[in-house]
Amino acid sequence: MTMLTKINLKLDIEPIIDQVNNLTFEKSLVLNYTTGTLLNGPYFTKSEFINTPLGYALEQIGNLGEARLLKLNSAESYTAHADPDDRIHVAITTNPYCYLIDLSNTKLYHIPVDGSVWHMNTEFMHVAANFGGRERIHLNIRKALPAVQGEGVILSIEGGDFDWKQEAYATIMSFFNQAIKKGFITGFEKISDRQVRLNCNVEILKPCVTELEAKGFKVQLK
Repeated sequence: MTMLTKINLKLDIEPIIDQVNNLTFEKSLVLNYTTGTLLNGPYFTKSEFINTPLGYALEQIGNLGEARLLKLNSAESYTAHADPDDRIHVAITTNPYCYLIDLSNTKLYHIPVDGSVWHMNTEFMHVAANFGGRERIHLNIRKALPAVQGEGVILSIEGGDFDWKQEAYATIMSFFNQAIKKGFITGFEKISDRQVRLNCNVEILKPCVTELEAKGFKVQLK
């Protein structure tokens, strides 16, 4: 299984590049909005992007979840992480030294600016990095997760050192991603950085809880 897979869809990239070049933003710019929750949607294109190249791109790809323009400046990267929700990537501005890096399997992926649409499996520990001298801008779309029905199960974590979030998320986010795809988790809601609400059988959470406790976290299920 690879982290990055090309989708059978090609966008007309030049009008998108022209539009993005006329936009001003720092690190990110959200292109749509939801009447629900961040990870669950549904999502709708913001009025200022309807009938524009970016709006047409969202129509073609689908308003799957939160859509953002994400900018990485020269010599910038994110921290290593995994996510519960997969992503769609389209490169708009790049240089030869920009990569999406699969840390779980030690693989580097470069996305060219050619209108290709890529599906990113974020269950792998990964990071995005710009080692070049020019900024990188990607269209990044979250794939919405199923909403929680009823009260669900709340998983809470306590403790950890200064890097608690990275240590905890390295365990739970990859697990959540895989469990959602397999249908073991049928509803997912982020309450806070330390709490999530789930629709699932509590038994499937035990290996995840055991791994977190081995890292020194206190875990509560209710």
